[in-house]
Amino acid sequence: MRARLAPIVLVIALASPARGEGPQFVHADSLTQATRESAFAAHVAKGDRERAQGRLYDAAAAYADALAIRHDSVVAGRLGVLMVHDRPAHAAELLLDAIKHANTTPAERKTFSDAYEVVRTKGAWVDVIISHAGARTTLDGKPRNESGFSAFAMFVLAGEHEVRASLPGFVDDARTFRVVPKEDMRIELELKPIADFDSEPRLLTRENRSSSGDSPNELGHESTYTKQEDPFGYEDPKPVERPAPTRWSIGAGPVVVLGVASWMPAVGVVAGGSFRPNEYVSLGLEGRAAWLTTGVGGEPISAMTAGGIASVCGHYRWAFGCAIGHLGVIRVAFSDDAFKPRTDYLFKPGVGGRLGARFVPARSFAVQGAVDLLGLSSGVLVGVGTQVVSETPPLMVSASILGTWEF
Repeated sequence: MRARLAPIVLVIALASPARGEGPQFVHADSLTQATRESAFAAHVAKGDRERAQGRLYDAAAAYADALAIRHDSVVAGRLGVLMVHDRPAHAAELLLDAIKHANTTPAERKTFSDAYEVVRTKGAWVDVIISHAGARTTLDGKPRNESGFSAFAMFVLAGEHEVRASLPGFVDDARTFRVVPKEDMRIELELKPIADFDSEPRLLTRENRSSSGDSPNELGHESTYTKQEDPFGYEDPKPVERPAPTRWSIGAGPVVVLGVASWMPAVGVVAGGSFRPNEYVSLGLEGRAAWLTTGVGGEPISAMTAGGIASVCGHYRWAFGCAIGHLGVIRVAFSDDAFKPRTDYLFKPGVGGRLGARFVPARSFAVQGAVDLLGLSSGVLVGVGTQVVSETPPLMVSASILGTWEF
């Protein structure tokens, strides 16, 4: 019996090493993954070296190349720290991801947190809720949410912006909003179907239900459940939240006027209020007074102007332009030190235009600067006897800075 088993054992013994010495194959997916990981590690190492040597731009490029291969929260945080000042909106998203998910040292985590606090002073998070998934979303005309989610968050810098959602077959919905640093907000966009006026009109009649015990499914209708019975039922849509518009504002500030019987500057104050029925139009009324800082023509002759200005303005984001009308006087007074005392009041109506910029550093408070150009009904001629002391054309130029309270 042992003699019969010997050849079989010998064959098995010879076959086993032959199998072990055969060629070994590595799966192609494993090679691809190993190559990607090697390239990722090389980019991260390069970014660390460049950052340590102070070449921050090269370090940021290396970290970005690494993230293009695969996502890593630690690398995202290091890139976010480098982008705090150049691209704060992108840096905020990277740093928030690093703070939540990065597995790193406490010292580096504190670096991420400190950089995130700096970015937070430049903007706020905006949650956008869209009634339909797959919509194309833009912020100030630039694409956002390219995956087409029905809800997403984005970090937006301070100031006025417009978010818009569009979907084929639906009416676009857009919101203009103002971002205040560190004050997060929520915006809901509702897409409504476009009415189809080309389809053939149909007469709708009430269906007569059979008195028999036919179930709704047998009649071709789906069963109707209450929200308690249907675990997959949708809640009633929430009303769209719209930020409360600021319609009224009052403000005051300094003003410098050129053309008050002289081209030397006249300095004074301006105060007024405005009504803004919508985001693009405002109506204003203000009063101002300014006194010439030197004598007219170097003589002991003083001059000042006082009057009211009505304005109709158009606004786009932070810039605005106005058509203005002026009703006021120019007062010229001769000093009794050198002349026979006399005071002249010259009525000077006029019309013109205004260009300016408006900034909102905090909620309900804004700062605006503007330059006015007014054409008056006539110029001003100041003379003593037959001598002309000063002559100005029918033109008045002014610049002002106002702090305004909005409510």
